Amino acid sequence: MANTAKLQSSIVNQITDGSITIDSIGEFQSMLKIFPGNPHLHRALADLLIKRKSFAAAAEYYDKTAAIFIDSGFVLQAVVAKMMQWQIVKPSFKAIKQFYHSLIENNPRATPLNMFFAGLSFRELIALITRLERIVLPAGKMVKKFGDPENSLYMVVSGQLRRRTYPSVQQSEERDQCLESIESEIFGEIFPLEEDHFSQSYTETATRVELVKISRESLIDISELFPSIGPAVSELFANHRQRNPAPHVDRKLRRHSIPVRVTLEVHEYDELTSLLKLSGFARDLSIGGACLVLDGDTQPSRPSQLIGKSVTIMMSPPNDAMTLNIKGKIIWSQIISTEPGDAQALGIQFNAMSPNLSGLLLVFADNLYHAR
Repeated sequence: MANTAKLQSSIVNQITDGSITIDSIGEFQSMLKIFPGNPHLHRALADLLIKRKSFAAAAEYYDKTAAIFIDSGFVLQAVVAKMMQWQIVKPSFKAIKQFYHSLIENNPRATPLNMFFAGLSFRELIALITRLERIVLPAGKMVKKFGDPENSLYMVVSGQLRRRTYPSVQQSEERDQCLESIESEIFGEIFPLEEDHFSQSYTETATRVELVKISRESLIDISELFPSIGPAVSELFANHRQRNPAPHVDRKLRRHSIPVRVTLEVHEYDELTSLLKLSGFARDLSIGGACLVLDGDTQPSRPSQLIGKSVTIMMSPPNDAMTLNIKGKIIWSQIISTEPGDAQALGIQFNAMSPNLSGLLLVFADNLYHAR
């Protein structure tokens, strides 16, 4: 009997993650007789009913899905189910108000995201929900790449993501690509909202994934209407990072780091068209990119206009005749703190390298690290 229950539970999990596809409404209803309280099955059936254009029935199952998710303490999943229902049937003011009260009154799981939703006013909740964008991606799909602008805050409704980062010199024992699973509820480095941010990792789907996202611009707009939203979202993100720390990227210079002299050639259109040449030194070196701090006498007049430009970097460690020539792209520009004072820095994303060149860079970085 226990084995049968375990098998049935496994089948439910495979249905909800997309591994098993059921095209029969009758089979779904039979499964729901066995698992009447499973919100994922209700949601999957509602999705199937949408495909079959049975919209009224789908709206009813989305409503049931939301109610069960709320009782189970999965607020985000309940919100998304309601979004799906309201796309079919325009809700009345009373229905929206009832849903709002159910969210704030039933909160059995004190997660940062649940507490965030529970702390919203009625108008704030509506402003947020109406700006959420739902995304469904298959396994093996890239969500964002290293160097992409961070313009959205993502919330994971279901599925599993994988983040791939490149080890820095200070983590020289991790020379291979670092893989970590993301099963947490939110991601996206967009804070502070007033500043530009760029992805420091590759994030891709490990399974079928459902997400909702809200753009940085939308959050700024909402914050202008509701000033408490900005601090609330910032606190949500801070609490989430405390529970699920992300790989740390420190853009301030480390005093004990050995500087690596570099010459940077910025190209206008191709490698034959040089826009300007800069010099400085590299810090925070990794096989994915580097932070380049420019010499004071070669500061570009408008460094922000260099973002997106292709570059060739020539670098050599101190007292070493070896020089590496690496192609890349400028992905960010900002003023950072150094021991002598503030300095202009450029973030460089390296292009894909041949195995020989990437191996040389690893040796280069390792020698630099152990030379300290």
